[in-house]
Amino acid sequence: MKALWHISASKSIIQPVESKGNPQYQSVCSMISTGTERLVACGLVGEAFEIYMRVPQMGGCFSFPIKYGYSSIVRDDEGRLGHLMHPHQNIIEAKKSDIYWTNENIPAERFSLISNIETVINAIWDSNPKADSKIAICGFGNIGGLLANTLKEHYGHDPHIIDNNKWRINKAMELGFTPASDELYDIIYHTTASESGLQFSIDHLAHEGKVIELSWYGNKSISLELGYDFHYKRLQIISSQVSVIPGHKPEHTYKTRKDLALKILLHPSYDKLITNKIPFESAPEFYEKLRIGKQDNGLIYIIEY
Repeated sequence: MKALWHISASKSIIQPVESKGNPQYQSVCSMISTGTERLVACGLVGEAFEIYMRVPQMGGCFSFPIKYGYSSIVRDDEGRLGHLMHPHQNIIEAKKSDIYWTNENIPAERFSLISNIETVINAIWDSNPKADSKIAICGFGNIGGLLANTLKEHYGHDPHIIDNNKWRINKAMELGFTPASDELYDIIYHTTASESGLQFSIDHLAHEGKVIELSWYGNKSISLELGYDFHYKRLQIISSQVSVIPGHKPEHTYKTRKDLALKILLHPSYDKLITNKIPFESAPEFYEKLRIGKQDNGLIYIIEY
């Protein structure tokens, strides 16, 4: 039984994990949440936020060493797939009741996207787009790609894509999305975790437009210009994140939201967003590149066991 550990802000390794005597399941794959996991691997989770950033089965602490991960898929002896929040590890110990099991015929790699689809669902709930809303997504990475595909396939919208990475824009066009032009939008979902991306989003809103902020900045401060247009146009910046069910959705629970996420993921179009598959043994090298923003171009990165 081995797990990926970040032992400093510049180095990751794979090392053995001692058994705690719980039931064991073979890992099939796990999704890398690049934005959050870059902050963790770089040691940029401030002390004040550590309580919010902890995940089940996490090992160590945010000041290193730390065993951290976001979305893992395991298989039981009967071949059934299950999902749980767990660090990247080749064999996982957990109570069977702590795993979200499915009998649906869904590929394991697509199933691993379920945690971030829950993030997407919250963002759509928080923005409440109308049928005629002009929508853009700033940042076509993991969350941006999942959000664009969900808005298109399940809600009938045609979101435009904003990204200064040519590979990502070309990939978006290949998948049938339209690059944004210099126009104004009713809703812009911001996912780049950058000051410039958020400012661009604010500056390209129509009257009473909304930026839905999905980025997590850790302990990094940002500066924005909220001058004449921001107030005159009655613009909004709305925080959206996955850890809490929105208060205006009292009919939903974590279980019903996950059920909805699974239903959404039954559409095969999500497979096209999985662009990079990384062998578990190569994960340390990937994280060393991720820390400095030098990872290979891609949308969604999956670790395979």
